Amino acid sequence: MDKIAKIRSQLIGSQEPPKRYAHTGIVTAVEGKHCKVKLPGGLEVSNVKLAATIDEDENELLLVPKVGTAVVMISLTGTENNLTVIKADEVEYVSYQQDGLELLIDSRDGKLKVSNEQESLKDIFDKLIALLRAFKVHTPAGPSGTALADVVIEIDDLEAKFNRLLK
Repeated sequence: MDKIAKIRSQLIGSQEPPKRYAHTGIVTAVEGKHCKVKLPGGLEVSNVKLAATIDEDENELLLVPKVGTAVVMISLTGTENNLTVIKADEVEYVSYQQDGLELLIDSRDGKLKVSNEQESLKDIFDKLIALLRAFKVHTPAGPSGTALADVVIEIDDLEAKFNRLLK
């Protein structure tokens, strides 16, 4: 018996793997890390998981579907009471958290959040804007004044663009 066949035999043992069927439906509500889904026959299923495991650990990738979008679900145990969304046609937001790193892509407000335990991209750009507003250089006549009006307009425009993109 070759190596792959031995591994397969040990993983499966004498039991057949549980049969898992994909189910489709339309999301009717989202509640935290779960959603409600209306199946094609009209039955509404609640407590459908949005992540393969739901625990207290903050390390996760969470894809939250829009209400009204089609989803594909599968049961992790082979039973209908443990359905998990594995694909959504439209995602309202994506949240990724891993060991203090956080990435949020939010289509609700069209903004992005990138942060870790020490910094956030939004805070860094806010500090950069403040620095540009107060920037001075040494001249033979002493320190320069603050930015000229045309530069202030450009700084304001840069700040507005960051605020439209970042959380």
